[in-house]
Amino acid sequence: MSYCELCGRPAAERKMVVVDGTVFKVCMSCSKHGKPYTPAQVPASKKKKTTPAPARQPKIGMADDLVLDPEFPRLIREARMKKGITHEQLGMQMNEKANLLRRFETGALKPDELFAKKLERHLGIKLYISASTAATTEEKEK
Repeated sequence: MSYCELCGRPAAERKMVVVDGTVFKVCMSCSKHGKPYTPAQVPASKKKKTTPAPARQPKIGMADDLVLDPEFPRLIREARMKKGITHEQLGMQMNEKANLLRRFETGALKPDELFAKKLERHLGIKLYISASTAATTEEKEK
């Protein structure tokens, strides 16, 4: 003998219904509390899913395409001077130390990628250039 999953009474005949998103096997009197359950039928076209051939991914290059511009100290200084702000004011805007900005402008330190992006955003300049452009500028300087 089976029992109704809602009321717990013995039920000779049970029906599957959905109540609040859950499927229950209930007696005929409790079946009015839910919607009749119909198992989802998977269309025949979706049963056999063909896996598409993997797309060819571009090869990963051995070197980065973008490099820090060798003229970054001059670019930072000129952009800051153009805005008419001091190291301290720029440091306040960027939430960084002014001394660190001075070291970048003198070339004593190179900004890491995150800091360079932050400088680019605050000063409106581009510090990272393509490697091929950097190579040609270095050859011109020689």
